[in-house]
Amino acid sequence: MAGVRPLTVALGAAGSGAVCAFVGTQFLAGPPPQKQVPSERARRDTFDALAKKWDQLVRFDEWTTGIRRLRRRLVLQARGDVLEVAVGSGRNFPYYNSAKVHSLVVVDFSRSMLEVVDGKRQELEPIALRIKLATTHDLDFEDRSFDTIVDTFGICSFEDPVRALSEMRRVLKDDGRMLLLEHGASSWEAVQGYINRGLHRHAEKYGCFPNRHITDLVREAGLHVVSEERKHFGTTYMLVCMRDPPIEVE
Repeated sequence: MAGVRPLTVALGAAGSGAVCAFVGTQFLAGPPPQKQVPSERARRDTFDALAKKWDQLVRFDEWTTGIRRLRRRLVLQARGDVLEVAVGSGRNFPYYNSAKVHSLVVVDFSRSMLEVVDGKRQELEPIALRIKLATTHDLDFEDRSFDTIVDTFGICSFEDPVRALSEMRRVLKDDGRMLLLEHGASSWEAVQGYINRGLHRHAEKYGCFPNRHITDLVREAGLHVVSEERKHFGTTYMLVCMRDPPIEVE
């Protein structure tokens, strides 16, 4: 989903409003408790229920944690025919450059979120917008269809993130770019220990799992990482990826 409500608000954070803050070394890292995680349907119901208030819910957190700036930096790189998956409420719309983007297709599995998106068409003009109800696990597009694929804070909520990333890779052109802004596992043991303690509660309330090692998942899906930045104690990942490593010509 294009935005994720924070676990904790503090000086540093991660997410679409998703804030996984540093809380001190008194928390010891450890595996999350063994509980039944919410199903794909349960998470969709969560996003449907939150859709109309989503922007209000995350706006302040995104501003205070610098997520808006990161969105802008990432999305301004989009060009050509663009696919945005897990679009959520369309929080990236203000950052698409109409001089570089020819068309934009957005998909999400939440019908209520897409209704919010439909009300934001004017933010994209003159870019042609197509809205599609779909899951990222099964994208109804031909191979190598898009010059750019954008996902912000979606990997944390996918039922099968490697399958979703593999589908994104399939529809990306050979010379295309995949632009990812995600929150996931921290590079600080104490921070991740704290996140793990609230993992299932957070998943049930907001439909996301902030303990995934994003870069590992990206590589497992066969993607080549061109660049990577980590923010907020390593819980925010900003990646630029390609379908395959570039061919070196001597």
